[in-house]
Amino acid sequence: MLDDAWQVEARNRQNGRARRRELERARERSRIRFAAAWAAAIRQEELARKREQTRKRKLAEEAAAWKHFVQTEQLQLHLRKNGQLARLLGEPLPGEFPAMLQRLVSEDERQAERGLVALMSGGKTFYKDIHDLAPEDMPARIAANRLRTTWLKERRDGWLGRGEVQP
Repeated sequence: MLDDAWQVEARNRQNGRARRRELERARERSRIRFAAAWAAAIRQEELARKREQTRKRKLAEEAAAWKHFVQTEQLQLHLRKNGQLARLLGEPLPGEFPAMLQRLVSEDERQAERGLVALMSGGKTFYKDIHDLAPEDMPARIAANRLRTTWLKERRDGWLGRGEVQP
């Protein structure tokens, strides 16, 4: 009977050690899961911080681009008020009426005096006060500038090409 009691006691000690080892393993797994969750939370906070920094940087870049755009438009308006189109057009080309060019120049200067800038969307040109421009107007404003520049270049190139003999 003493042997049986000793064996039972030995088995209980083994079971107790096994339970302690299992408890320790469970605690270790719990610590690992907690550490992983903690690291994931820190990563998420870091990602959120980086996203916020990127958003702020993008907003600052957009604000700077808008400020530059408006300053450029104000400069262009000033140049138009002071006869930029007349200087770009120069003398009438053969077949052009001086009165027609003068009317174009006068209308451009008048629009500039009123603070109007051209916008182009869907093949149509319309005008807007420079103070009413918004960032979403940039593509339409750029399209109108491109059309004006193209027209002036084609006019100039046509004039340059008029003196050449065609083969």
